[in-house]
Amino acid sequence: MPNFGTDEGMWRYQALLPKTDRKLVRQRVFMGEGGTPCLRARRIERDLGCREVWLKDETCNPTGSFKDRGTALGVAVLARLGFSALGTVSTGNMAKSVAAYAARAGMEATIWVGASTPIQKLAPVAVHGALLLRIDASYGEIYNASIEWSRRTNVPFINSDSALRVEGQKTIAYEIVEQLGGRAPDWLIVPTSSGGNFSAIAKGLQEASDGGWLGGHCRLVAVQAAECAPISRGWKEGSNKPIKVPPSTTIAGAISNPSPPSGARVLRWLRQTNGCAIAVSDRDIEAAQFRFASKSGRFVQPASAACLAALERLRNDNVVKCEDSVVLLLTGSGSNAPPVAIEVAEPCSLTQVMAELD
Repeated sequence: MPNFGTDEGMWRYQALLPKTDRKLVRQRVFMGEGGTPCLRARRIERDLGCREVWLKDETCNPTGSFKDRGTALGVAVLARLGFSALGTVSTGNMAKSVAAYAARAGMEATIWVGASTPIQKLAPVAVHGALLLRIDASYGEIYNASIEWSRRTNVPFINSDSALRVEGQKTIAYEIVEQLGGRAPDWLIVPTSSGGNFSAIAKGLQEASDGGWLGGHCRLVAVQAAECAPISRGWKEGSNKPIKVPPSTTIAGAISNPSPPSGARVLRWLRQTNGCAIAVSDRDIEAAQFRFASKSGRFVQPASAACLAALERLRNDNVVKCEDSVVLLLTGSGSNAPPVAIEVAEPCSLTQVMAELD
């Protein structure tokens, strides 16, 4: 395993990332991004009959999602180049991340979100002082417009599949390799929306393999919500591109992208790694969210819970074998999503509680 030095979090891989200024990173960027745990999920292993199940827990990042890695690198590079503002198009996690890191760096942030983005997800964005624009258009239209707006204003947008974001997020793969002692898991299951993070992880695994510090072969799985699954449909139909789907509603809003800009890249990586794409229903995702909380102690977003729903399906179909090792990527915290529907007990008196002891 290479000697990556002693920098904290994802910055221990600084030599493998685009050029940044160490002092600037330390003083104006770093908030604890990266260095997230990879937790053994023994109760889930027993339930599903898997040899090993690991949870790569990106909910431990400063704003609760994997987005902080790409945002931190983007902010560090742009600040070093002298930019004083940046922006992003997001459905939630990335908006929160960019707003927070821009505030930390003393930069202005412009955040574009769809008009249907739940209000609960916008307060953590606005509180950091970002300029928040709610736009009544499809994600694809907003995304494309942001590129033109960025060109005209010279305000760089670090969107979901931007090169800087991919470079920052590939460190997830580096960490998994180190945490598993240099061996590849048989499967790595990734919630997939635009395809940017999936591509970043695939790139990181490839670089680790090329560098000689990853042993074995890892098969990648792209998980989508059945209600919005253009990449999964493209995979099922044998296409080289995602199959465009109409905008739809799913509880897994973080992976709801009807026109993923990096979808074709995901499909190439799936074929290269002998992986697969799978779509799971909202019903199965919601059930998996509760199972995650009760079996592992982790309260995750529906998008993250989709990983467990996918693993259950793949085990039932005997695609994932009982002797396989599996890593599930937990991309975002449950606190970053609208609350789940749960029954709470009615209030009772202390007298009633104590009376039950008699």
